[in-house]
Formats: sequence, structure tokens, C-alpha cells
Amino acid sequence: MLEQPIFHYSRKPLPQLSLSQLYKQSEKLSPNFILQNARETLENLLIYNAKRLREFRSLPYLVVLNPSISESYDSYLQSMSALLKASLYMPHTPEENAEFAETVLTEFIDMHADTLPSLSKGFGEVSNLLSMKQITQFMDLHLKERIRMRLIAHQHIELSRSVASDYVVGGKYNGVVKLLHIPNVIKKNAELVNDITMMKYDQSVPVKIETNLGNYTSQTDPISPNDVLNFPYIEYHLDYIFMEVFKNSFRAHIENKVTDPITVTISVSSNTPKFMEIRIRDRGKGIPKKALEHVFDYSFTTYESNEGESFKTLNVPPEDLGGGHSVAGMGFGLPMAKQYIEVFNDTVDEKESSKGSLTIQTYPLWGTDVYVKTVGQ
Repeated sequence: MLEQPIFHYSRKPLPQLSLSQLYKQSEKLSPNFILQNARETLENLLIYNAKRLREFRSLPYLVVLNPSISESYDSYLQSMSALLKASLYMPHTPEENAEFAETVLTEFIDMHADTLPSLSKGFGEVSNLLSMKQITQFMDLHLKERIRMRLIAHQHIELSRSVASDYVVGGKYNGVVKLLHIPNVIKKNAELVNDITMMKYDQSVPVKIETNLGNYTSQTDPISPNDVLNFPYIEYHLDYIFMEVFKNSFRAHIENKVTDPITVTISVSSNTPKFMEIRIRDRGKGIPKKALEHVFDYSFTTYESNEGESFKTLNVPPEDLGGGHSVAGMGFGLPMAKQYIEVFNDTVDEKESSKGSLTIQTYPLWGTDVYVKTVGQ
């Protein structure tokens, strides 16, 4: 029953997803536009979902038979069926759209909320059947498309909530992109990670926020202090990235008995394209050279097995605003953080300065700097 739709949608080109498109959708928001966007959202999710199923089917048969991987595959079959059913009853009024957003799209997000832990477990169990290169290629694409699917759904949910309230006609921030007070986002995630470290280590780590990074890649100084403190972006993407980096840095400080604060420095470029760069500096004694070469590799071990390294956060990723409930866990932490910050890179100019990036510079026996740079906009 699903074979023909899967074949049909998997052959369609993937829709472009850029920050400028998210802005345009926000600026076009109206009761009529939201109905049109509902149709496009459903169409795009069907395409992404079908392509994910095709990629699962490209894996060796014995791999897909693994119970944990099969569980993840089945969740995509279920969401494909749910999306196809929803396509028969598209919303024709703002009220019907609100129900579509809060039921169909929310259920779609929830359906895939817990698939990554089982996928991690599954690949750990079939690592003898696939090379690490094959696993990495599959996971890179899987995480990238998973992030985009969720972003498409979240964008329509946010637009739907805005159109049902006092939205700003022609405004840029009616969707998932909001004007954020960056120090507050940093403090929120630092507090969440300190909650975790208090439970595990009975210790917390102080964080100091500065706004004078200078010219690491920004080329020019910010126009004003206010430009540094407020920047438009997708909050739950930044939440995930900060959580991952903080977990690594906090853990390194605690395990190395460092009492100095983690220093977070914010810089926003005044040139075009405009981007934000954040440096997170710890004094956690640095990353060994051998380990640094693999810091963005997927790991299918756990910290509890004593095979996880202190530099690599192995946690269950947050779904909206969260963080895992442990400092260690699943093996996708930093690789997935990299996917989050690079999610728009294939939609921007090829110039390096326009791309989002997550880079690490370590100083043996001293500490580590992590640079997070958003895509130019």
C-alpha cells in the first residue's frame, strides 16, 4: 500500500531550506498564506520521509533486520502512513490549519523524538557488517535530513500559532527564527548543564560571558553593544549546540579539578553577510592529539562502559529545548551539533566566511576553545 507513494515521493527533488526562506515565509504570513504553506509543508515532509525510507532500504538486509534499526525504520513507515492520511484532509480554514499543526505535525515530531538512541544501539550491534565509512555516510545524511524535517514542521507550527494571535504583518520573526538575547540563551543552557553536573558530580561550573572577541573571523568590530547581545536565530538549534559544548567543557573542568570559569565570548559581524560567532573557552587541560582527530566521529560506546572520552559528549539529544539527563550517553553529541550549525551551508555562497561552522582549537595541558559561527544572513 505504501510502496507506490514511497517510490513517487523519493524520486522528487529535495526542497531547498535556507534562513532567507524562513524569513520570507514569516513576512508573507496571512490567513491565506498559512493554508498554502500547510500544503507545501506536508509535501516536503513526504519527500524527506520517503527519501529516509529509501536510504534505510539501501543498507544491507541483515543490518535492517537488527531490531533497533528496524524500530527506527518502522517509525518512518508509520509517519509516512500518517502524512499520507493527512494529505487527504488538508486544512481549508485557519481553524482546520491550527488543528493540523497541533496534531499532525506535533505527532510527526513526537513520533521521531526517540529514534536516535535505538539507531545508535543498532549500529553498535551491526558494526561488523558495515565499515565506519558506510555508517558515517548514512548517519551524516540521516541527521541532516532529520534536522531539516523537524525544522520544516516546527516552522509551520510557529507560523500557525502566530497567525492565530497578534502576529506582525510583514514581520521577520513570526516563524521559528526569533530575535534572541544571546546572553540569556547561554545562561539558560549553562544552568541546565549545571543541573546535570550537580546530580552526577555534586559540583557546578561558573560561566563568564564577554563581548569582545575581536577579529577571529568577524573582520570588523560590532556596531554597538546591543548588536552583540541580540541576534536572530533558531533558539532550539543553539540550545543543542551550547548544551553539547558545555557538557564537554564542564565535565573537563570538574574531572581536572579546575575552579576557573568557562569563558563565553560573543561577537557579531557588522559586515555583510552578518553572522554571529561565539567562542567557548575552557581550562580543562586540552584534548590529546590522538583524540582530537576523532572528535567529530560517531561513537557507539557509552560513558558508563568506560570507553567514552572526556572530550566527547555522548548524550541523548534534546528534541526541542532540552538536553539529555546525563553528561554522557549515546555517541552523536558533537557530530550532531556540527550538523545543526551547518544545516544551511548548502544554501549559501561558497565563500567560507558565509558558512556556519563549529571548530575546535586545543592547547595541550591548558584548555580548549570551541568556535561556533552561524551561517551568514
